[in-house]
Amino acid sequence: MKKSPIIKTNYLIIETAMVVYQVLEDTRLHANVTLPDNHPLKQRELTMPEWCDNFGSATIRDQSWQIAPKIEECWRGMTEDERDGAITWDWEFVPEFLLYCVDFDPNDEDLSFVSDDTEELIKKWREGRATCVAFKSELPPSTHERDVFFQECREEAEKQWKYADLISDHPDLVQRAFEAKEKPAEFVKALGEDLELIDFGPWK
Repeated sequence: MKKSPIIKTNYLIIETAMVVYQVLEDTRLHANVTLPDNHPLKQRELTMPEWCDNFGSATIRDQSWQIAPKIEECWRGMTEDERDGAITWDWEFVPEFLLYCVDFDPNDEDLSFVSDDTEELIKKWREGRATCVAFKSELPPSTHERDVFFQECREEAEKQWKYADLISDHPDLVQRAFEAKEKPAEFVKALGEDLELIDFGPWK
């Protein structure tokens, strides 16, 4: 019986791809806790689950494999102090690298980096991390479930009233609606009517 050919594989890249896939399948950072609503990187964070929802698991697997080599290359380019305990590779570095350095275009299944240069990507990662460390918010961190609710409300506000920022303009009301487990479409309709917005219906 003829032996199968030996395939040489970089197992570090395989492991990186697995972590990327796990983060994107979870579409969240840090144990279901995500950035506060007024964080400067909040919109980038929200595009991750939107991209995942648009293209599904097969594309997530493919793109995890495609971007893994560059992520591994950037990790090797970090300083020894950074890699030796200052940050955890799978729990912090990879999820944060996706947030700071990867563009998730909801209309394009192919992911791209904010730069093709490894050193520039490392710089972007450091800048993003510094931004998060320095940022102080009076708002509590949000949850993945809450983020989904807010995003669905934004979509409804755009569809019903052509005014997606209705949601960001009234965060306290949206928060109460989320806690009361209201349906996004019904909540947005009632909110727009209370504010006497122009009806761009029809609403069903």
